[in-house]
Amino acid sequence: MTQTDSSGHEPSGRFAPDPVREVLSSLGSAAGEKAKEILTASREKFEQIRKKSLEDLYNDTKTYIRENPGKSLLGALAAGFILGKILRRR
Repeated sequence: MTQTDSSGHEPSGRFAPDPVREVLSSLGSAAGEKAKEILTASREKFEQIRKKSLEDLYNDTKTYIRENPGKSLLGALAAGFILGKILRRR
């Protein structure tokens, strides 16, 4: 005779039922694939940036700021806030 818990089910000794494990496993696989895609894209972008001259990078940055002033301002504010927090601790 097998033992049952208070709900009348047999204890399996597992942490999660098989369907839950399958879902979690597939989520882990999907996250791993997405991380690989991001890593590949980052490496490609880094190589593109590395091949450019300093003047080209400056012009690209200037163009981006003119086309995206809101994003640029928020990015500058965030960078200043983070630097302020880091430097204030010292």
